[in-house]
Amino acid sequence: MKTITTRDTELETGLLPGETPVNVNKWLEIAGFCGFHWILFWLCLFIITCDGYDLVIYGGAVPLLMKEFGITPAQAGFIGSYALIGATVGAFLFGYLADKIGRKICLTGCFALFSVATGLTGMTHDPGTFGICRFFTGLGIGGVFPNVPALVSEYAPVRNRSLMIASAMSGMQVGGIAAAGLGMWLFPLFGWRSVFFVGAIPLIIVPALVKYLPESPSRLFASNRLEELKTILRRARKEVSLPDNARLVVAEAPEKSPVIDLFRENRAFSTLMIWIMFFMNLYMIFGLGIWLPKLMMDAGFKLLPGLWLLLMLQLAALFGTQLAGYLADRFGARPILAAGYLMAFASIALLSQTRDFFLLSVLAALAGCGYNASQNVVNGYAAVFYPPAMRSTAMGAAFGVGRLGAILGPAIAGILVQWKVSLFVNFMGLAVPGLIAALAVALIQEKYSFSERH
Repeated sequence: MKTITTRDTELETGLLPGETPVNVNKWLEIAGFCGFHWILFWLCLFIITCDGYDLVIYGGAVPLLMKEFGITPAQAGFIGSYALIGATVGAFLFGYLADKIGRKICLTGCFALFSVATGLTGMTHDPGTFGICRFFTGLGIGGVFPNVPALVSEYAPVRNRSLMIASAMSGMQVGGIAAAGLGMWLFPLFGWRSVFFVGAIPLIIVPALVKYLPESPSRLFASNRLEELKTILRRARKEVSLPDNARLVVAEAPEKSPVIDLFRENRAFSTLMIWIMFFMNLYMIFGLGIWLPKLMMDAGFKLLPGLWLLLMLQLAALFGTQLAGYLADRFGARPILAAGYLMAFASIALLSQTRDFFLLSVLAALAGCGYNASQNVVNGYAAVFYPPAMRSTAMGAAFGVGRLGAILGPAIAGILVQWKVSLFVNFMGLAVPGLIAALAVALIQEKYSFSERH
C-alpha cells in the first residue's frame, strides 16, 4: 500500500494538509444582502448618476448652443456624437484594461476624468473646443459603463443580481432627471455653462471611491492579494466564518484573448445578437434624449415644455427600471426585454401623432420606461452570459458596439432635422430600432449562457 506523503497530497489535490477549499464565486453568490452590498450599490449608483447627468445635459443645452455658436442642426448632432465617440473608445479601452489592471482603478480614474472634462466644457467659447471636452467626457463615461455592471455582478447575491445591477444602472435616469431639472432652473438664470460647472462638483467623492470601492475578486486573486480578498469575503457574509486556513478558488481566466473567447463555445451568434441589442438600444436612448426638446420646439412648443418631456422620460425610466429588474429576477430577462423594446417602439412612433401635451407626457414616459429600463436589464443579462474572467471585456465590447448606435442616433436625427422632414419621419427613425432589438433578444441562444450552464 502506498503511503500518502504531504507532497503527494499537494500534487493530487492542490491543498496542503489542513487547508479548506473555498469557491469565491459560490461564496459570494449565496450570500445574503448586507451592509457590504449596500455600500457597493450606493457608490456604483452615484458613479452612474454622474455619468447620466454628464450625458443628458447636452440635450437640454442644444437649442442654446445652436444660437450662441451659430451652428446648424446637423453640426449640433455631430457635436453631440463627440462624447459618444469618446465613450466608444473608453468602453473598449477601459473594459479591456479592467480585466488586466483591475476594475477599481479604472472606475475611479474614469470617474475623475469625466468630471474634470465636464467642468472644463463650461469654460469653452467655440464649437471645436467644446467638442474636444465632450470627447474626453465621453472617454471617462465609456470606461465606467462596462465596469459597473461587471463589478456588481461579481459581488451581488445571485437572487438579487438583476435587481441590483438594474437599480445601480438606473443612476443614468437619476442623472438625467437632475440634468433636466437643473436645466429648467439654471438655463434662464445663468445660461448653459452653469449645468456643466455643476458636473465637476462630484470630484469631492473620489477619496470615498478609493477607500470603499472593492476590487474585483478575480483581480485580487490573480495579483495574490489573498488577505484583502478574504477580508472582503468576510464582510460579504458576516454570518458565516471563513476559515483562516481557507484555500481560495476562483473561476480561471481564459488562456487566449478574451475578445476571441466571446465567439467561442457556441457564443458567436448570441454575442452578435447582444451587440445588436446594445446598438439599437443606445441609438434610441441618445437619439431621442438629445433631440426631444428641439423636436418639440419644431412642433410649436417652447424650450421649457421640451425639457419637461425630457424630465418625464427620465422619471418614468427610473421607476420602470426598478420594476423591470424585479420582474427579470422572477420571470427571466428575455420577456421583459422584448416587452420593453416593443413599448419603446410604439410610444416613440406615436409622439408624432398628437399635440396634446398630457398625452405627449405619457408617451415620453412610456418611451423612457421602455428603452431605458431595457438597457439597465440587458446590462445584467449580458454580463452573466459570459464567464466572470471576461465580463469586463464582454461588456466593454457590447458597449463599444452600442456606442456606434449612440453616435449615429444623434447624428442621423440632426441630419433629418436639418432636412426639415416631417415629425413622423423623425420619430419613426428613432422608433424602428426598438423592433430590431426585440427580434435580437428573441434570437439569443440562452443554452450557451455561462449562467445557464453553471
